[in-house]
Amino acid sequence: MTHEAPHHIRKSPLYEAHKRLGASFQVHQDREVVAHYSNSINEHHSTRAAGGVIDNSHCGAIKVSGSEAIQFLNGLVTNDVKVLEAGKGMRAAFLTGHGKVKALCRIFNLGGEYLIINDPQTHEAVFKYVFPFSYAGDFKVEDASDKYRAISIQGPKSQLVMKEICFEPLPALAEHDSFETLIAGHRSLAARASHTGELGFDIFVPASDLNDVWDFALLKGEFHSVTPFGFEALNTLRLEAGIPVYGIDIDETNMMLETGLQDAVSFTKGCYTGQEAVAMATYRGHVSKKLSGVTVASEIVPGPKDIVQKDGKEIGFVTSAMLSPSLGSVVALAYIKYGFFEPGNTVEIASGSTSLPATVVELPFYHRAATQDRP
Repeated sequence: MTHEAPHHIRKSPLYEAHKRLGASFQVHQDREVVAHYSNSINEHHSTRAAGGVIDNSHCGAIKVSGSEAIQFLNGLVTNDVKVLEAGKGMRAAFLTGHGKVKALCRIFNLGGEYLIINDPQTHEAVFKYVFPFSYAGDFKVEDASDKYRAISIQGPKSQLVMKEICFEPLPALAEHDSFETLIAGHRSLAARASHTGELGFDIFVPASDLNDVWDFALLKGEFHSVTPFGFEALNTLRLEAGIPVYGIDIDETNMMLETGLQDAVSFTKGCYTGQEAVAMATYRGHVSKKLSGVTVASEIVPGPKDIVQKDGKEIGFVTSAMLSPSLGSVVALAYIKYGFFEPGNTVEIASGSTSLPATVVELPFYHRAATQDRP
């Protein structure tokens, strides 16, 4: 009998730092990430109440430069890169020719260069897709992952921590805006980014500088009760915020407009891969199904792919579900067919032999305090 060789498990540059903090690890795909440090529920509540720091160094980065970089990117992604001024950013997606979601990303204009931040599970595929085009024009495509390793500070006190760790004054930033600064003596790119529904900031630095920046953020964060949190807490935080994850809530079977990520799409820009399918759904006035929020009137948590029904008829399926630590009730993300995904509609979820009563609701499930956005 033959056995496949085990995949190489990638470790974060912060692996030893996490061990010193007592982290428990889990393997996700080919990466070893922090599951939790103590208790994921406590980490969840601590991030909501004050703030938390998480290792996001597993994400991938691609840098695109050259005189034709804008035209090049605009022909590949769903959003309009041409409108990005220096220091601005946006969400976008790469689609197949049929309008299915190949990958989600964020794009930052660094001033003459563009930085694409990818999910770890799609980074390699995106790079292999994008790089061959570099032979066709005046632009350079570089895998810059080791130059842009990230940590993220999330929560109501994240702005206070950022003001203390950034050498330059922290400017007023809209979501996805970025600026360069010194942190722990290292040149860093800081960007406003919420991964939890809270006010948040990503910090990008070379892998060699990541430990210094991590330690400095935790040192200053300690004065504000800002502590590290792992991916178990991140999952509950992002689900309460209605933030989908590629590979769990979205994959290449989904049309772009089904995901609800309208801010990642320009409806006025020129041609790009998959545009015709997006345009057809737009002109039709609706999508055939939509990723929706559902609250469950039961203590039973439905599983992925559990069927959503209406009067015994199948109308969708669950992608993610949990008992919400903040709300104390069961919530789920689910794809629900057109005609049934309006908020207020009552449905049932078939979980094993049990039928769970549920209601379609507006996303997000959790809303942060408006005071977080004040200087």
